[in-house]
Amino acid sequence: MKDEKTIMKERCDVLGTGFSVIFWIIAAFEVLLLISGIWVAFQPVSEFSASLTDTPAGVLGIVRFSGLKEGFLAEFLSEMTFDPGILNEAAGQAPKYVYLANHFSNTAVGMGVAAFLWYLKEIFRNIKRFETPFIKENSRAIFRMGVAVMVILAARENLFPFLTFIKGIGTQGFDVINIYWIVPGSVFFCLSAVFDYGRVLQQESDETL
Repeated sequence: MKDEKTIMKERCDVLGTGFSVIFWIIAAFEVLLLISGIWVAFQPVSEFSASLTDTPAGVLGIVRFSGLKEGFLAEFLSEMTFDPGILNEAAGQAPKYVYLANHFSNTAVGMGVAAFLWYLKEIFRNIKRFETPFIKENSRAIFRMGVAVMVILAARENLFPFLTFIKGIGTQGFDVINIYWIVPGSVFFCLSAVFDYGRVLQQESDETL
């Protein structure tokens, strides 16, 4: 019969493998989006068009890229829809800029998610390797996960509004600092300190024994 330690090691191994698979899938997809975004950036302005509709809540925007007629990427890259109140009428004169700003903003968020998953899978890999979670590598990984969470939330809420605002085609402001993306990151910072303290206690216990 397996003891509790062996069962936990096996669970951590399964979780680590699962997160590793998810990481590589997302990382590959984000690299594909980054490369496609660079390719789109070199396409002529005539390939882009914008459709703006005034609504009581603001301007509803749809930006289209006609450079891809069909295929897997066309499902993701041919059209972008923006909720009312995000763009203004001037956005109709800069459809390519709106398209690229949104594309690279989303890609930045996705890369933040990939970074978070990288550190998460590294934690379980370290547990399997060192047979304990309380090591300096895991404390650092958890701290960096907190940074990744803050970057993800900040980019999701601020990057596209910032890019459209400086161009004069957006109606939304942006936050230099926001408690709603600082608090989640701070939780990971605190957890990192707890793991580091656990590492010190475990080291003292091992030295005592």
